[in-house]
Amino acid sequence: MNTRETELTLAHVDDAYSVANMSREIIEHGLQWSWTPERVGRCILSPDINVITAKHDGELVGFGIMFYGSSKAHLNLLGVDATWRSLGIGHRLLGWLEKCAVTAGLECCQLELRESNRSARKFYTANGYTEIERVRGYYQQQENAIRMARSLQEGYYLT
Repeated sequence: MNTRETELTLAHVDDAYSVANMSREIIEHGLQWSWTPERVGRCILSPDINVITAKHDGELVGFGIMFYGSSKAHLNLLGVDATWRSLGIGHRLLGWLEKCAVTAGLECCQLELRESNRSARKFYTANGYTEIERVRGYYQQQENAIRMARSLQEGYYLT
């Protein structure tokens, strides 16, 4: 698989269904579907949110959704299809979204992930994120979350 041919672009409304389905399969498995095509579509149209896609030959292989607030960004979702993981696509998606946050003058980025998702914890730690708290029942009262954060100031990471 040649990741150089994987294109990162802002999502279009017609990407909402594919993004929502990928979220349902790889992020929301075992939970009620909350990131529906309608919700993803609203995010795509929001001036405070970026939805980015990674596509290979026109097929969705990854995506990210980030909200930009007044002082910090919040990574709502980041997902890469299982067959495309460990090829740098997640890192590229995250870097693109963080660069937008830095350009907007934001100070930090936060996210939540499932407590049981060890590979995601490892990924975010490798990308400069630090665990800041555990949130009980965050995922529909079925699973705890780990909240992580990263300073967006160059060379400094939250502790």
